[in-house]
Amino acid sequence: MAFWQHRWATEHIGWHRAVHNDQMVEHWPSIGAPEGCEVLVPLCGKSLDMHWLAERGHAVVGLELVEQGVKAFFDEAGLSPERTEHADHVRHSSGPFTLLQGDALGLAPGTVQADAWYDRAAMIALPDTMREAYVEQLRQQTKPGAVGLLITFAYPQKEMDGPPFALHDEDVHRFFAEGFDVECLERLVLDDERERGLSSITSSVFKLTRT
Repeated sequence: MAFWQHRWATEHIGWHRAVHNDQMVEHWPSIGAPEGCEVLVPLCGKSLDMHWLAERGHAVVGLELVEQGVKAFFDEAGLSPERTEHADHVRHSSGPFTLLQGDALGLAPGTVQADAWYDRAAMIALPDTMREAYVEQLRQQTKPGAVGLLITFAYPQKEMDGPPFALHDEDVHRFFAEGFDVECLERLVLDDERERGLSSITSSVFKLTRT
């Protein structure tokens, strides 16, 4: 938590993009999320991708650790959210957006019951030791049959200290082996990321279905 608070305080938030994610735009329609459904966005920050989802009629529920990230999202959207304090989180709501600020890995089961979820920068923000707890939160905050779109970032972990932490295809299959169907939709070589000094970088897009 302190790490991410420091990143926000010093504006080291390079994971945020000024445009929508191309892989999300291409592949979201193919996962079959119900029309107008509730979509969970873990570790959401101020991601513009949430606006894209809302523009397609979805109710967006973001989970965020740092209050500054929640404030930045609503401020930049020109929205004044209603704020409600709960035992394990603070709820900020305005229009199609509800952002829950608190321990994103420690919410009470059933706090959210989403029909779908979207992860571009959550699982890769977590070290391997925290990913099992993350997947368990997905189980607890989604309905049976919920569908998810996961976008990964993979490289030789020894070549760089995360975050982002490497998330390889085999890791996805390992963490989602129980209680999920896993389908790889695309795998890309990211030549435009080579300035990081890494020998190889790939990104995969997965459709996940909670069984």
